Formats: sequence, structure tokens, C-alpha cells
Amino acid sequence: MGFSVGRGQLAKPVPPKAAQSQMYHLLMIRSLGSKIENWPAGDLWLARALGSGWPPRGTLTHDLDASKLEASIGSRSLTMTTGSRSSTPQRRYTDTLPPDAISEELHPELERLDLIENCRQLVMQGWTVIEDAASAEVNAALRATILDLCPKGGGNMLLHKDPIFAEAVMNPKLLAMAEFSVGRGFLISQVAASVRGQGAPVIGLHADHNWLPAPFPAHNMLLTACWACDTFSEAHGATLVIPGSHQLRRHPNEAEIEALAGAQAIECPPGSVALWDGNIWHSNYPRSAVGTRVVCHITYSRLMMRQVEDYGPWADALIESHGDIMNQLLGRNDLLFKTTGADYSKLVETFNNAKR
Repeated sequence: MGFSVGRGQLAKPVPPKAAQSQMYHLLMIRSLGSKIENWPAGDLWLARALGSGWPPRGTLTHDLDASKLEASIGSRSLTMTTGSRSSTPQRRYTDTLPPDAISEELHPELERLDLIENCRQLVMQGWTVIEDAASAEVNAALRATILDLCPKGGGNMLLHKDPIFAEAVMNPKLLAMAEFSVGRGFLISQVAASVRGQGAPVIGLHADHNWLPAPFPAHNMLLTACWACDTFSEAHGATLVIPGSHQLRRHPNEAEIEALAGAQAIECPPGSVALWDGNIWHSNYPRSAVGTRVVCHITYSRLMMRQVEDYGPWADALIESHGDIMNQLLGRNDLLFKTTGADYSKLVETFNNAKR
């Protein structure tokens, strides 16, 4: 698999009313077909998307011609204003970033955080390690909080239980790696912890794309970030990976689960974060060393994936405490999964994020 850096081109502004109407018609004809009965609630959703009374009812017909609309627009990328007709245009992406590419918007942040090599490793190996993800004080506080809340084996649904978990989830290095791996607009899927003492058993070989059918998609759907509060080594019960298994894009079979052929320990010092994609086969070694291995397990997912944990009852409080990033992580920035139905004011942003 190659490793590349995506470089898009700026879109050109076009006259808002005509271009918007043509673009939205064309977009929906492509995805839903030209039959009006296939369109959601006739043309009403389009009016909501544009934040106006357009288009007049009766303008959508059974014989809309996508090719004619496309010809009238041409091959240009469109820049539109939406919602309240803001004066700031919003670019609409028509291309999809390849799975191994870095977007032009994300590249400077990855360079600033010295994560380009981690991106390369994640693509080529299926896993990578970020050492010194935060200060020793943050790592110690995270470990102490996990032991306080989850003294016996571990726990889940931790995000709202202490601010230290939000601090871990919103660590700038993890956020940048999550955007690279599972795309812009990604969600928080799970915040859990494990506490493994001497003699703790193995969990069994698996891929985190466990609830996806094989072959797994080309674009990664899940990124796991294991925050190692203690030393990771084979004797300390570290995660093991099967090198090259991420390229198979399938689940391991029973013989492969038993054999653990080629298993390699992920070794790193306390305060590191081990990250892997949804494809790679992994398990853990039984812990032979004395003491405990404390880990915070954070899972980020692509915006269209259903999360493992539902933080809905605590979402407002979490967003009030932690701001816009938490708003995105909890799915408030996209049009999906709303109690009032799809939020079409976020249509363009959601479609753009899905391609990045």
C-alpha cells in the first residue's frame, strides 16, 4: 500500500441560487434516482437545507435528467452558502480522500505534533505508538482515577465520570491521529478501562472490526487508542499483534486464533498510547509480572458508525464543560441520529466530512 499526502484544490464561487438548486437536485438524483416518490418528503427537505422557501412546490418532476443538470454545472467544484445564507462560502468536496492520504488541512497539525511517522506506521503496520502523549502528572492522575472507579478488573462508560477522561480523549495527538485514521467529524465510541493483575488471562485474538462483515472496507472504521498507564511488555501483559494481518481485511479463523503465529508484543513505557486500526488481529499476553497493568481504552469511529457507548443523557453537560470538540465527538456536529430527524442545516458539512 502506498503512502501519500492529499492535496485538494480550492473551489470556485458560483452564483448561489442557481448553483445551489442545481447541485442539490443533481446530488439527490444521483443517490436516490429521478423518481420523486424515492425522495424524502418530496422537496421539503431541500427547502430546509437551504434555509429558505426554495424550491417552489411542484418543481420536482418524474423526468428530471441528471445528465442535463450535470452538464449545466460542468466539472467545477462548488462553493455554496447554506442555512441562513451566510456570507462565508462553504466548500463542497466531490472527491474522496484515499485511505492512506493526509488531507491538506490536517497535514500542518500532524507536522506540528510530529506525527507523520506515526501515520505512516499506522498505514503500513496497522499499529503505532505515541510515547509521552501527556505529562507524567496527567498519566498518574488517569491511573489513580481508573483504580478509584474500577478497582476490580476495569469498567466502561467512563467519559462523564471524571474530567480526566475527557482530557485523555481530547488529547491533541489522539485527535489528530483519529482524524487521519477514521476521518473528519469522527465520534467517540467508547471510553473504558482494564486493570489486569498477575495471572490475568488472555482475551482471545480478534479484530476490532468485529461487528463488520468481511472483507473489511478500504477506509478504516475504528481506531483504538490504549493509554498505557503502566509499562507495556510481554511479561506485563501487553497487547500483542499479528504483523501483516491488517492487510487481510477479514476476521481470524479458529486455527489462527489458536496459533497466534508471528505474534509480537507492543512494548512501550508508561504514558504511551498504542493505537491500531480496526483490521489488525490482536490479543494480549497473560501477565506474569507482579503488580497491575492499568489501561484506558479509547475508541474513535467514523461518523457513520454506531458507537459502543451512548452518552446522550450526559451530552449537554459534557459539551458545556468541554466545548466544540466534545460537540463533534458526541455527534452534535453532523446531520445524523437526531430525535427530530436528519438536521439538514448540517448536510454539506456532514457530506464533506464523510469524504475526508
